[in-house]
Amino acid sequence: MLEDAVGREYSRNDLERNCAEAMVYGANEEFNLNLPKEAFDTMGAFGGGMRVGSVCGAVTGSLAVIGILFNSEEFEKQEKMKRIAEEFLEEFEKRYGHLDCIVLKEKYRDEVIGCEPTVRVAAKVLEEIIVKYEREKTN
Repeated sequence: MLEDAVGREYSRNDLERNCAEAMVYGANEEFNLNLPKEAFDTMGAFGGGMRVGSVCGAVTGSLAVIGILFNSEEFEKQEKMKRIAEEFLEEFEKRYGHLDCIVLKEKYRDEVIGCEPTVRVAAKVLEEIIVKYEREKTN
């Protein structure tokens, strides 16, 4: 389950992972993506709403995963990937009320477990969408 993999990555005591990194590490584990270290490194700057409280790292990390799983050099597949990304954004915002880190931190950040609840909600939405579109591939 992606939610658990992402939660484990976010809450690891031996490493400080931001929300965006946790999303990509968790997806790598859950979907056996075998991503290179550089893929994880790219997510470092996206934590904390790109370091300025803008779009939440759990959201940007989820979008990175959507790109990894669904993007292609084929125009039709690119367009589909864009629709999947838009659907994720709409669903996350519907469930959580906002996309911006600064707002989400104020509403949901916990003193002890940090932003883990937000990361888990993003992972849950992401997995639902991935499952939906993976089914479409096989039909």
